[in-house]
Amino acid sequence: MKKIIKQYILPVVLSMVFVSIGFFWLYGIPLIGQPEKEDVSYIEIADTNLTDDIRTFTEYEDIEKAVNMLSFLNNQLGILEQEAPFITITYHLKNGEKVDISANKDTVYWEAKPIPLKTITELFL
Repeated sequence: MKKIIKQYILPVVLSMVFVSIGFFWLYGIPLIGQPEKEDVSYIEIADTNLTDDIRTFTEYEDIEKAVNMLSFLNNQLGILEQEAPFITITYHLKNGEKVDISANKDTVYWEAKPIPLKTITELFL
């Protein structure tokens, strides 16, 4: 039994650990606690670069795009200087809760905490 563990299971487990570490080092850590598109009733988006108006989206396709957009926001470890966010997206859930996310070109504010983005994105510019 020890030979089987040493010969087969240990290399597989070590490979999985190294691949996971490499993936997170290259691509960053995805945000945890993202809302599911089925749980969102509507979305409000405020972009301070363009206008002070708040846009509301209730169509399923728009909600799906806004929830899928969160997959681009992979973060890295560390803390950056806090700058004012360019855009604020508020997800209003069907159970009455709100999930707020704000971002600028290099920082995302998730649950009111600044998190540096892994790659500088032009998603919000």
